[in-house]
Parts: sequence; C-alpha cells; structure tokens
Amino acid sequence: MNDEAASGCYLLPDRAESAGLARTHVRAFLLARRATHLTDDATLLVSELVTNALLHAPGKPELRLHLGESVLRIEVVDGGSGVPHRMHPTADRASGRGLILVEAIASAWGVTHTADTKSVWCELPLTAPHRTPAARR
Repeated sequence: MNDEAASGCYLLPDRAESAGLARTHVRAFLLARRATHLTDDATLLVSELVTNALLHAPGKPELRLHLGESVLRIEVVDGGSGVPHRMHPTADRASGRGLILVEAIASAWGVTHTADTKSVWCELPLTAPHRTPAARR
C-alpha cells in the first residue's frame, strides 16, 4: 500500500455536527482500505478528538488519517495553542472523559505544536492487543 493511498486529510466545518462528519470520513477511509476491524475504536477516538478541538480551539479542525504498516495514526489539527489535559470527572458531570477514553483505547497519543497549530494525535495498532470487556468500557 503506498503512502498516498494510505492517507486522508479532511477539513471539517467549525460546527457541532463535525464530529459526526469526521466519523463518516473514518468509516469510509477504513472501508476503502479493508481495515474495518478498527472502525469502532477509531470512530470513538476521532469523535473525542474532534469534539475537544471544537470546544477548545478556534477555527476549523482538520482530520488526518494515516494507515501505516502497523498502526492507524489519527490526528486532529486545530488553531489552538493550549495543551490538552486529562480531567478527573465526577459521576454527576456529563463531560471530561475524552482524553481518559483516548488514553484507554489508543496504544499511544500525544500533542505536537507548530507556530500556528496544535495537533492531537493517537495511534491504534492494526492487530489489536487482547482487551477484556471491562477494559473497553
């Protein structure tokens, strides 16, 4: 598989429905590359990262996907300069679990800054490690 065929880049509107649009892009990307076994985890990760970008950064987020030999790399680039941090949500709080989910599902994640942008990225192994049902919650 060549790098161009294994990569996708999608500029998303600065609107709440962009998380759903990003999930649609991920599903189509993985279907076209016969990697649908990653769909559930990848759509959840993308949804969390895009939602965070929409809530905490200015401008239109950009979704970047790259299917390498051993991992799917997901990046959401935005115009923010802050560093995302994991929250400690309480039972009565509806938000604040996004990075906890990313940390639990992805094999790696991080943040990269340039002069104008921030990229929050994560990776999923193409061959998923065994996880118990409790670890997936």
